[in-house]
Amino acid sequence: MNGPITVEVVEDLSLSIFAVTGDVLVDEIVRVILEHFPEHRSDNSIWDLTEANLSVLTKDGIVRIAEAGQAVARYRRADGRTAIVVRRHVERVLLKLYKAVDDSYGATRGFRFFDNRADAVAWIRGGTGGIR
Repeated sequence: MNGPITVEVVEDLSLSIFAVTGDVLVDEIVRVILEHFPEHRSDNSIWDLTEANLSVLTKDGIVRIAEAGQAVARYRRADGRTAIVVRRHVERVLLKLYKAVDDSYGATRGFRFFDNRADAVAWIRGGTGGIR
């Protein structure tokens, strides 16, 4: 995919890595989620937001993203893992709202925050770590 979100699929880990750059555009994230998972059916995902501007993300946008995730949940194993890579503590705090909304929809996937992509991949592989 081209644009502010690029996607890399790592088949042997049943993993999709989404790298977001620039302003976080809720419509684009929702579109990518709804188009990607029915086709690729990755159980695990990494959202690399280290180059993204999260200051434009609103509560309503977070709810829309969580709803899109729930709409495609049937394409992923319930025990799959989702890692979010961010650089700053304030971003983790904001995205904990996403986790709370996702949990309210009954999400069962493991969910953690990381400071870098390498640690996120290690966790997807079955390691420990990250910030809950």
